[in-house]
Amino acid sequence: MRIALVTDWWLPRIGGIESQVADLAAMLASRGHAVRVLTTTERPVGPSGIQIDHIRSPMIGDVAAPDLRRVADLAARLADGRPDVVHAHGMFSPLAIGALLAARRLDVPSVSTTHSLLRPWPVFVAATAIFRLFSNRANVVTAVSAAAANDARRASGREVVQIPNGVHLDEWRARSGSSDGVHIVAITRLVRKKSPVDLVYALHEALRRAPPGRVRMTLVGDGPERSRIEREAARLNISGHLALRGACTRAEVRELLATASMLVQPGRHEAFGLALLEARAAGVPVVAMASGGVPELVEDRRHGLLADTAKTFRAAVAELATNDDLRARCAAAAPQGLERFDWQRVIADHEAAYARAAEGGRGTGALFRNGKGLPSPFHHDC
Repeated sequence: MRIALVTDWWLPRIGGIESQVADLAAMLASRGHAVRVLTTTERPVGPSGIQIDHIRSPMIGDVAAPDLRRVADLAARLADGRPDVVHAHGMFSPLAIGALLAARRLDVPSVSTTHSLLRPWPVFVAATAIFRLFSNRANVVTAVSAAAANDARRASGREVVQIPNGVHLDEWRARSGSSDGVHIVAITRLVRKKSPVDLVYALHEALRRAPPGRVRMTLVGDGPERSRIEREAARLNISGHLALRGACTRAEVRELLATASMLVQPGRHEAFGLALLEARAAGVPVVAMASGGVPELVEDRRHGLLADTAKTFRAAVAELATNDDLRARCAAAAPQGLERFDWQRVIADHEAAYARAAEGGRGTGALFRNGKGLPSPFHHDC
């Protein structure tokens, strides 16, 4: 098939969506598909054999600024080397929305993937409006977790196919473990909605409970909350136990996890939690919040510990850091049962979604149950 992937998030930017879409492109190409990427990321790079088009656009944060004039440009680009399917990433991305409208204009089947939860309530209301106006133009809608799929299903009134994020399991299995005490690793964007300052308080609690010199933390990621993290660490007199690595490549993360005793993630609104999946694949136990898509990846007290509040998160990090037996049991269980996330299985799920989109044809806004298309209640013609 000729497949066009449309995304604001692409390499060399570093992040979960960026790595997932890049892996998707590479896996599709390895299976003989012709892959073209349309992205607003500046100076995009990618795997060999993949055509990458840079779409110039003013940006609002991580996404292109709204501009319906972009639809004509996208339609013209897609008409050149007409794809068999358009796969747009991001429900709130005007670039992705424009691609769905352009695909409909060209009578090209399309798939839309949501990588996020539709919470809190104002976000859900906005998502419902966007679905009714734009995103229901897609023939197939997918989401990366059951939690994200349920949110999208409620907002759209249509069936949503769950296709999880993928991981190359063999790439993460080599593990040496920490040889100098307990090494806590955290991987997150340093923005307020990810609650990264809670990592400082969790480290402080672990240091308070553990023998002197036994616990340290490495924090991977960057963002506006970094200065606040540094101030809080200094105020609590634990700066010497916290290393701020900034953004890291996947290879650097893999090396870091090879020496990690545990991975911790304080975010309360994770649709999936790719770092948790990579940690489990590496045999690293985790501590995370019991919300969003996280409980689909982590079983409490089997793969690590789940927390309900910031206070219980701090306690859970301290417990796992100071309980060697529990940490060893969770480390042994962490890599088990991950076959459904292997890229060979995940890429087959994507190919099935593309085939279903092609079956839907123009104007159906199809939703699929057992391979059969049904009309969407929110179908609109261009």
